[in-house]
Amino acid sequence: MRKQVLFFVTEFPTLSETFILNQITGALDLGHEVTILALKKGNTTQMHADVTTYDLLGKTVYVDLPDMKGKRVLQGMACGIIHPIRTLKLLNTNKYGRITKSLQPVLVAQKVPKKEFDLVVAHYGNIGLVASILQDQGLLSGKLVTFFHGYDVTRTIEQKGAAFYTFLFDSNTTLLPISDFWAKRLVELGAGKQKIHVHHMGIDTKAFPMQSLEAIQPTLQLLLVARLTEKKGIPDAIHAVQFLQNRGIDTLLHLVGDGEDRNQLEALVNELGLQNNVQFHGFLNQTEVKEQFQASDLFILPSVVAKDGDMEGIPVSLMEAMAQGKPVISTLHSGIPELVTHGETGFLVPERNAEDLGQAVLDYLQLSEERKEKMVAEARLKVLAEFDIDVLNRILFKEEAW
Repeated sequence: MRKQVLFFVTEFPTLSETFILNQITGALDLGHEVTILALKKGNTTQMHADVTTYDLLGKTVYVDLPDMKGKRVLQGMACGIIHPIRTLKLLNTNKYGRITKSLQPVLVAQKVPKKEFDLVVAHYGNIGLVASILQDQGLLSGKLVTFFHGYDVTRTIEQKGAAFYTFLFDSNTTLLPISDFWAKRLVELGAGKQKIHVHHMGIDTKAFPMQSLEAIQPTLQLLLVARLTEKKGIPDAIHAVQFLQNRGIDTLLHLVGDGEDRNQLEALVNELGLQNNVQFHGFLNQTEVKEQFQASDLFILPSVVAKDGDMEGIPVSLMEAMAQGKPVISTLHSGIPELVTHGETGFLVPERNAEDLGQAVLDYLQLSEERKEKMVAEARLKVLAEFDIDVLNRILFKEEAW
């Protein structure tokens, strides 16, 4: 059955959220009508090719939510003049909680598309909360499902308090944490177990065919694809390169991605004298990233809990590496152990431990060729079985799935 589906997101488009893009294109491939409602416009100069292929900007409505509080207040006052009763109802802090103070429900209400939706897919808890408030006021139709990814049940709770999602939890929303790890956290925060269904993010496994496992190169090629931000643990990867160099393993770490920490990471590389051992590639398109995967020996991602509480979900880059038959080394962090089983489909080490990370690389290198082949084969099977986006999308958009 053809559905009218609304994707409600924080920002669109954004390079770091291919998991959301894969759901959107998946809905279109299944024949559904898609509308995207975004609080802010993302970077349209560097974006995934599918944004253009599927004309997704033409399907997007922007709230243009101001960052500055003063501008929000002015816009809120304008909404109050045009829709005084509706605005007062949306400012009911006693009923809806602290989210009303951000004026998000008021400002989003003026941009909600005038359509009857069958399904509303909200990504991140705060977005789902706004959607549930709009539905309570009769401003948004459709079955609401809310994905929880990570920061929305860590950093947001630290900043807003444990009661922040009370209205959302009490509504008819289905809660979709992307891992068992976050499902348990939602229960701890007061969500009813009957409303919670774990729904993984996934990848198009057809786009990442299995590669043959080549002999290790004279210079060990390590690859890390991620936004250059604290929770990715990139300083540990850099220190692990130093660990390997000190043990006679000539190593080159390729960092693909950009972000707010790039300058300090480059400074760390210079401080350690590793300019010839760490290469910053910045943003690369899909074809270029695949070329990096093909040229690499090992994929590493030493994720950590950031100082502000931000954490990973289950990183898509790990899925992409495993699907292609690249051995992976990551950390005992968030939902990563639900994807990577230590010693079977990869290696896991404690967070913020560069020495253990480097030792895991050595441990992999010392495996027999037969054991290496078995590890990467089992890793691909894991991704195919539980993280294939086509399978996950058919479940998400199945009639009466939730």
